[in-house]
Amino acid sequence: MKTQTTKDLEKLLEKHFNDRNDFYVFECTLGWYGKEIVDCVMYNCQREVVCFEIKQSIQDFHSNNKLSFFGNKNYFVMPYRLYEKVKNEIPPKVGVYIAIDRLEDKEELVTNEYGITNRKMWCEPIDGMKELYCIRKAYNCDLKADKEVILSSMLRSMQRDLSRGRRFEYEK
Repeated sequence: MKTQTTKDLEKLLEKHFNDRNDFYVFECTLGWYGKEIVDCVMYNCQREVVCFEIKQSIQDFHSNNKLSFFGNKNYFVMPYRLYEKVKNEIPPKVGVYIAIDRLEDKEELVTNEYGITNRKMWCEPIDGMKELYCIRKAYNCDLKADKEVILSSMLRSMQRDLSRGRRFEYEK
């Protein structure tokens, strides 16, 4: 059973994709008899496979569920408050999208050892569920599975979702 936070993160991620260039599916099982499920996998017009693992709590982040990072780029999607707690535990090549309410401009006057005062400016994320913000880019890496297997797995999962949608239409 998905929590409301997970559902909200999925909606934000879905809004983040470009309908013309990004082909994606949620809960994609890798391979015909695979036991590895990625929360979301996306294939784009640059022929990149991007995997997203949605984490909604510290318990979820530290759970025994396998991280299915087999894409050219791999990302965590999580609330900002969770990112603040686990940012030092995230592998270096994995990127992070955080759910935020907005970015707030911050400013501070800093005086160095020579008495020169400079203005330091930055944006601080404000926790919320209005938009996704990439706080850390993912590094490109080699696929950890055959691209044909990944794409056929995506197609199978898309067909599953299509069948579920039709089934729900008939039940109305």
